[in-house]
Amino acid sequence: MIVSGPLTVDDLRVRFQTGSETVHAVTGASFEVDPGEIVGLVGESGCGKSVTARSIVRLEAPGEIVGGSIRFDGRELTTADDRTLRRLRGRELAMAFQDPSTALNPAYPVGEQIAEALRIRRNPDRQPFLRELVAGSSSRLRSRTTRQRVLELMETVGIRQPAERIDAYPHEFSGGMRQRAMLALALALARRPSVLIADEPTTALDTTTQAAILDRLATLNTEAGMGMLLISHDLGVVSALCDRIVVMYDGAVVERGPTDELRSNPAHPYTKALLGSLPRRSDPQSRLPTVAGTPSDDAPPSTGCRFADRCPFATENCLDTSQPAVQVTAGHTARCGVRAARDASPESMHGTGVDSRPGSEPVQATSADGQCGPTTPSQDGTGPARSRFDERASDDAEAVTAATADRPLVELESVTKSYAGTDTLLDRILGRGDDEGETAVRNLSLALWADETVGLVGESGCGKSTLARLVAGLEEPANGTIRLRGDQVGGVDTRTDVQLAEFGVVFQHPGRSLDPKRTVGQSVAEPLIEAGWTRSRRRDRIDELLSLVGLPSEYVDRYPRQLSGGQQQRVAIARALALEPSVLILDEPTAALDVSTQATVLNLLADLQDALGFAALFVSHDLEVVRHVADRVAVMYLGQLVEIGPARQVLSRPAHPYTQSLLDAIPGDRGTDRTGIDTLAADPPSPTSPPEGCSFHPRCPVSEADCSRVEPTVETVGEARVRCLYAGEWGGEDGIDGRRAAESENTTTD
Repeated sequence: MIVSGPLTVDDLRVRFQTGSETVHAVTGASFEVDPGEIVGLVGESGCGKSVTARSIVRLEAPGEIVGGSIRFDGRELTTADDRTLRRLRGRELAMAFQDPSTALNPAYPVGEQIAEALRIRRNPDRQPFLRELVAGSSSRLRSRTTRQRVLELMETVGIRQPAERIDAYPHEFSGGMRQRAMLALALALARRPSVLIADEPTTALDTTTQAAILDRLATLNTEAGMGMLLISHDLGVVSALCDRIVVMYDGAVVERGPTDELRSNPAHPYTKALLGSLPRRSDPQSRLPTVAGTPSDDAPPSTGCRFADRCPFATENCLDTSQPAVQVTAGHTARCGVRAARDASPESMHGTGVDSRPGSEPVQATSADGQCGPTTPSQDGTGPARSRFDERASDDAEAVTAATADRPLVELESVTKSYAGTDTLLDRILGRGDDEGETAVRNLSLALWADETVGLVGESGCGKSTLARLVAGLEEPANGTIRLRGDQVGGVDTRTDVQLAEFGVVFQHPGRSLDPKRTVGQSVAEPLIEAGWTRSRRRDRIDELLSLVGLPSEYVDRYPRQLSGGQQQRVAIARALALEPSVLILDEPTAALDVSTQATVLNLLADLQDALGFAALFVSHDLEVVRHVADRVAVMYLGQLVEIGPARQVLSRPAHPYTQSLLDAIPGDRGTDRTGIDTLAADPPSPTSPPEGCSFHPRCPVSEADCSRVEPTVETVGEARVRCLYAGEWGGEDGIDGRRAAESENTTTD
């Protein structure tokens, strides 16, 4: 490819007009991406990362650029005409957008959408209406040349067996494959682009899929010399891939420098606070450090440091004086003029600033009647505290609780859930399709106890969300039973009002689970209205819930489109907590959150669980988060639990090779050494035709001949239960690597 000049962003400023309100989304972003370099852009939700990225390719509307410069290969993009911009986007600048599930058109096969991108690239200046009308009535994949090019692009981004996937629709792709399809679209629009902008390319992906995406990006960078701007909440992701990191806060860049240097020697208080909030830096189930206060909510730019009111080292001078860009080392600068703040450790940054805003104090459990304060402990002082509010907390309910204290709140016994392979009206009438369908959950048993958190982990498509929906009653099992407090329960249609109130659910993808036509207040009020609360009680409870999840009370009248992804997730959590459930089901509750907001939410959930004693089913791809919050961990593969036990054992000394593979794929402190990105061989097998013997054996790095013939039973290893023929043999202190080394040594000896 032809290597273009650098991409330079200098003092970029972007604003949005929302009725009578002006939102200052970007207030002074400055950084550069050199040819062939990978730069990571990190910061809290709403800090302006995505707006900056869209502005670079001039897709900032409905926002407007009101200041600053964007130069690419010597050309000024802020004043470029539409024709120039179309040609740049069609040849040299490519962008993979956040959330492929909404960026891909559900009505067209993925191959067709990639082919459409190729057609637009060939002729970006002309798209006549009649030609589009004719083209839209026939497949663009009929051309052998186009079809071959689409297949090549799908293979380039790591979609295995592209010939079998080219005609599939987005909903038939897993999350990881949809993300790869977005990369293919970006590469199709810009042939051999000089710069690829990837906005959250690994958010909500499991560790193995995430590793595969990072490996693919690293390959594109190495083999094609492609420069990249990688936007992510995950500091581990940017550390694994990027040469340099740029840190944004409240619309401005506050620190930038080489990855290794910035990670090991952060200088700006905000960067230190983000690093200090990482779960891996704290003991499991301890209170996570959080950043005091909240961002300034897109207010007009301040003359002083905008982080001053959250910084424990801020001086009065910081509030009204512009901070200098101090050079820490070669190529490493931080916009902070307070020497004590630059020299302080990350752990010292979690305190109260000059004028800390709400949200800096530990969250207290609150009552749903509007009372806020300490909760009442159990009478003997040994059990979890109870909230003063609980309409179920009558003498009868307390008697029931005492009678069931020695058994799980929820029990699943030999539960199976299948989906028909076809679902047409004729198939329903004739009863066809069930035998060819997909079994999402297979003969699974699990118990949830009061006051415990069970972490449910596994790759996309393994059945985690289906299992969560079965517990909530949103799905009914084909076989097996589900019990609540010892009583068998079915779906939501057959559960009593009291049983329904026992469950709270935080769904994956809050942007889609929140009604776009309802305000925040209306969304949070839904379960309260169903429970028959009066208007005044609802109003008080909504204000209280918003405060609990760290949202200002004025957000009650905002719509989901006016919130960042992290803010939407907090609204979803507030709605789930409305009736103080006994069982809280959390499906990827922190996937879209930056580390500081994530820490706040995890602390909130821990406080509420301590107060109310609910059982929590915590579904997540983030193993570091699960390690921190979970009492027990259940590892799911192809509809079955392959390992379950105490978190301290399962995530430190796993007894199943699949668990070890998930842990190996966690992006760590690899710096710019991209050769260490681990990926599992092959994709998971189809649930419609699982392999004989152990379902994991085609991908297992230590499988034996017996694994392909014998289906393993559940064995006890330490305190864990494991579905593996060699569970007690391959693990040891060194795990899979130790087994590989021993096999290599034996081969050499022979």
